[in-house]
Amino acid sequence: MGIRDLLHETFVSISANKGRSILTILGIVIGISSVIALTSLVAGFRNMLLGEMGFSQARMVMIWAGTSMTDSDLDALQQGVPEYEMIAGGSYYWANVTTPTEQYSYSILGISQSYFDLMGLELQHGSMFDEEDSRRLNRVIIIGRGICFDLFGNEDFNPVGQAIRLGDNQDQYTIVGVVNGDAISSQYTTIYMPAQTLQKRMTGWYGYDQVWGLVYEGYDVYEVSDSTKSFLAYYFNTEEDYIYIWTMKEMIDQLNVMLAGFTVVLTAIASISLFVGGIGIMNMMLTSVSERTREIGLRRSLGARTSDITLQFLTESITLCLAGGFFGLVFGFLGASLISRIISMVMTDIKFSAAIGLSSVVIAVVVCVTIGVAFGYYPARRAAKLDPVESLRYQ
Repeated sequence: MGIRDLLHETFVSISANKGRSILTILGIVIGISSVIALTSLVAGFRNMLLGEMGFSQARMVMIWAGTSMTDSDLDALQQGVPEYEMIAGGSYYWANVTTPTEQYSYSILGISQSYFDLMGLELQHGSMFDEEDSRRLNRVIIIGRGICFDLFGNEDFNPVGQAIRLGDNQDQYTIVGVVNGDAISSQYTTIYMPAQTLQKRMTGWYGYDQVWGLVYEGYDVYEVSDSTKSFLAYYFNTEEDYIYIWTMKEMIDQLNVMLAGFTVVLTAIASISLFVGGIGIMNMMLTSVSERTREIGLRRSLGARTSDITLQFLTESITLCLAGGFFGLVFGFLGASLISRIISMVMTDIKFSAAIGLSSVVIAVVVCVTIGVAFGYYPARRAAKLDPVESLRYQ
């Protein structure tokens, strides 16, 4: 039997029982669509975290030296560990912002000049600080979009040039920029100012509480973090146990492991529908064998080989599964898109979209073919082993 004849017979057999075929593949459709939708949503959630929360910077290293570090310490670290493309420091502080009607408390981060470049942050409005602002201790700040919403009623408002009262002394600080970022990001409600301004005008102490380093591409982040720990232990004449190094790559790896496990669990649950669908395929094929016993006997008597009968019924089983997989892909993609739209509508502060990749399509096709072979093989072999004479006598 040629391929064209085989496909024609398959189409005729399936078309003869449209209603039964549709009900049979329903389990496959539900299973595939569930798997596609769930994996796409998990992948979209991962991309949202990697993008919005800054986890995409796998080359970043965060450093706690057990003591505050100064600009000269950062320069020494840059020279001692030359694998860093840039190093930035920051000092945290909490302060109140007072308006005529409300008082808000925000995290303030005093930053060195290279902080925004290292973090890959972008401004929605305004411009960055310059060295003159740091040297003259100018009262200038960059705020997050969430602060725009609190103070001006609109997170997309351009407040550049506006002044707000900040801190216990109620000093006026001029807004020179707004950093871009959604509600899920840490910069959404953070105030940035030059580190020297924060240290001199607010905290009264000097040095950076935290230091970030960006490793050059091509270097192993873990090896650089070990070198950093060794250098700082020697530099500050302390033990390495007092030096804390944490890499963003560690968090990315942990996140990937967690989401991979979550995906496996969800896929296993959704695969129950595939198993049920496979049983439905087997049941339909066994029924088809019984109904077509005389046809099988006639084919065998006309010279059809055992392998021809087996291949015919296997092709029908695989075709049913592929049809279910096709509609499962369509409904899975539509379902994932619909759910992501609902999430974005309900949680307007974040940008969420399902991530639908080519790998999902490939996996769906492989799964469908596997189910078709696994659950169609027994009926196909049963049909192929029927005795031609007895089959022709079958009523």
